[in-house]
Amino acid sequence: MKINRYTWIIALVIAMATACNDLDVPPINIVGDQDVFTSESGITAYIARLYRDLPIEDFMTNAGGMRSNPEGSAQEYTDESLNPNPRRSNLSGTDFNYYDYAPVRNMNYFLQEFPTYAGDFPQSAADAWLGELYFLRAYHYYAMVKRYGGVPIVQEVMNYTGQPVDELKRPRNTESDCIDFILSDLDEAIRLLPDASLAAGRANRFIAYGMKARVALYAASVAKYGTVQLDGVLGIPATRARDLYIIAYDAARETARGGYELYNKGGDLAANYSNIFLDRSSTENMFVKYYKYPDFAHHYELFMIPWQIRGAQNYSSRGNPTLDFIERFDDADGNPFILNTGTDDAPVYYTNRTDLFERAEPRLQGIVIFPGGEYKGTVIDVRKGIVEAGHPVTDVTSTDSFTDEYNGMTIQGASGMGYNETTSTGFYIRKYLDPSIPRAEVALDRTETPWIEMRYAEMLLVRAEAAVELQTFGDASRMDDAAGCMRAIRERAGAKRMFTAQDLTVDLVRNERRMELFFENKTFWDLKRWRTFDREFSNREMRVLWPIYVYDQQKYYMKKTVFNEFRYTFQPVLYYQKVPEAEIQKNTLLIQNPGY
Repeated sequence: MKINRYTWIIALVIAMATACNDLDVPPINIVGDQDVFTSESGITAYIARLYRDLPIEDFMTNAGGMRSNPEGSAQEYTDESLNPNPRRSNLSGTDFNYYDYAPVRNMNYFLQEFPTYAGDFPQSAADAWLGELYFLRAYHYYAMVKRYGGVPIVQEVMNYTGQPVDELKRPRNTESDCIDFILSDLDEAIRLLPDASLAAGRANRFIAYGMKARVALYAASVAKYGTVQLDGVLGIPATRARDLYIIAYDAARETARGGYELYNKGGDLAANYSNIFLDRSSTENMFVKYYKYPDFAHHYELFMIPWQIRGAQNYSSRGNPTLDFIERFDDADGNPFILNTGTDDAPVYYTNRTDLFERAEPRLQGIVIFPGGEYKGTVIDVRKGIVEAGHPVTDVTSTDSFTDEYNGMTIQGASGMGYNETTSTGFYIRKYLDPSIPRAEVALDRTETPWIEMRYAEMLLVRAEAAVELQTFGDASRMDDAAGCMRAIRERAGAKRMFTAQDLTVDLVRNERRMELFFENKTFWDLKRWRTFDREFSNREMRVLWPIYVYDQQKYYMKKTVFNEFRYTFQPVLYYQKVPEAEIQKNTLLIQNPGY
């Protein structure tokens, strides 16, 4: 009977989670509430499915919003990376969509029905489960609101019985009201959740504080830099910005009470930064999505690893850090890290390709594999081509073959540029790659590396940004703390230049955030909330680096150039995405966002 019991529970949970995406479809009840809400195992199965349904933008989220290959991801539309095989260079209003009320309905059902059974359990357990549901519902609503602005707020389970269908349709609430609803759910989660998670990968009080900080910071930025449209369905009144920044700052500060701290085990600072994303015991990582082969794994390793140490399925290099990103950093002395390459007319030559990067900040070394750098004990041999003897440096002989040679030297290099599975920028990503994974396990749906959805460094950056923004409202009382937060992050990174409360600016904090949170799917939404996306990306070409071997010199010329196969433009209309037409057809009270 035990096997049958769990089979029915799983069937119920799966059925509820895969139900139709209408606002007005009641939850599917297969075996009755008593089979779920009267046992800890049933409740755990129900909640586990809701966690798995969370719209976390992890390794495998592509532009279609689906779990797939890590290509078409948000990093392609910022200056973080280039895909050598881009599907397109510009976004549409349907990219990265997420409009889904089925999980919300399942959460509403739990919140509506479970209190009837809560007395059968210890209050601490019942409170914790309810707190998780409020957290999960807030997470789902935030995923929709940051895309579309105001959406219908539905807190109850609607039922067909005795109700005309038209009464089940809901108009869009204002974006401001949606933010208040999300923050209210998070406050309830904070009240109910325990200080420590019930299990790895689940929420606790301080993770809920972290989510509150993230949501309030986003909303504050929209209030300060956005505009109100459609009678408030889009946008947040500017008068709310100051209070929202305060909420963000206070919530982020509360997370420090959860025992989280920056990961810093000493030794090599570059390796220390890389290990943040690999060490499962890290006290920096707050909210984590775990994977387990063969049931639930991903293939980030397969698609990001350098070509010459690829797996047997011959994939590689679907996201290459850009030169634009590399030159965001300072060098090891605290000066701007502008690579000294010279020009075609006055080239600077390097005996070893890595000589160009010897003064790189340690954090950058932990994020990027430079041409000629080592990974897994192998020199990653990246070369655009060769300049033959007697030719100027502009006469580059290149190839898409790994066997073509010039005087016994391969033209492309073992991981070089030209073939469609090799780097298109001169760089490979290091972040999130695990050198302990055997080559035989670099395969589709094989990698178990966890996704770090929230970590303490983000909370320090929220505090710093909120404090600096509050200073623009005449409140500088938090600036010393902002400088301290920045100092902690930069000292861990190995950066030399520190900022005081007097010289810290919004732009400096934003740049620090873009460096620290590289490839964590935060920059895309940051550029949106800052309303700078359209200014940064208007017919923009990404910059790359060509390592060219100059045969006469027996040295390298590291040529800066642009990837001119396509250009990026972000249209202002894309600050809000297109409400799916299918949803408007089902609910005619929904109005479309402007420009669509």
